[in-house]
Amino acid sequence: MPFLLFQKKYFTAGAYTDTGLARKENQDSYRCLSSGGLFVVSDGMGGGDGGERASAIVVQTLAKAVVTPLKNLSAMVKFSYQANTEIQKFAAANHMRGMGATIVGIVLSPFQPTFAMLFSAGDSRCYRLRKKELELLTTDHSIASAMGVTEEKLAKHLQGVLTNVAGCGPKFFLETQNLDLMDNDLYLLCSDGVSRQIPESEIKQILSSNSLPEQKAKDLITASLKHGGMDNATAIVIAFGKLPEITPDVSREEAETPMTPDGEEEDDVTPPTE
Repeated sequence: MPFLLFQKKYFTAGAYTDTGLARKENQDSYRCLSSGGLFVVSDGMGGGDGGERASAIVVQTLAKAVVTPLKNLSAMVKFSYQANTEIQKFAAANHMRGMGATIVGIVLSPFQPTFAMLFSAGDSRCYRLRKKELELLTTDHSIASAMGVTEEKLAKHLQGVLTNVAGCGPKFFLETQNLDLMDNDLYLLCSDGVSRQIPESEIKQILSSNSLPEQKAKDLITASLKHGGMDNATAIVIAFGKLPEITPDVSREEAETPMTPDGEEEDDVTPPTE
């Protein structure tokens, strides 16, 4: 089934990733699926190839959610829990401890051009540039954030320790929020190789440039490398133009789309809260 709304091309997106200067392998994964309205960054962790495999499981599982248009965007929560379970199974079968992956993503409504959902777990982030103001929209799920202090004020062994990632088991939860999109909004999804390396003032400067989203993403990764490149770095930039009106063809597609891909009523997928 086509995504008629997205064919109106009212947004553009680009992505870029790099291993960095201190790591031997890139354990970040991403999906930049403009045709399906899904954008996801996942930062893996775990020994051996555990981190790379964990982040791959996340993006591959979430991509399944937009094979057909989603009438209910909260279905992303269900797919995220599936990724959590799949990572656990893989870790148990391969005797891998500490295997997990962060999640940050945006899924656009295929029927309402002003509506999207942001979802996250871990410390990968989403920023929004709106009317020349940069705003961090996500909360880091980390010990530092839970204590309300900066990472630098924690003991060395507690710095960067996350409290919630896909693969952490029954304590896993996905934080979600609805987004009211506006003309000329710009969103950045990134791993901490970007957000921890680059000052927000520089992130804002790069996002405010006149370059296309793919170039902005490349420029962010270049900046991360210039600031030391201590971690894998991944960025997805989504830039909106003028949001379109809802046309009859889109309304018909919405009416013909079931609530869930299999046509059954969806289970309650409200994420648990801490």
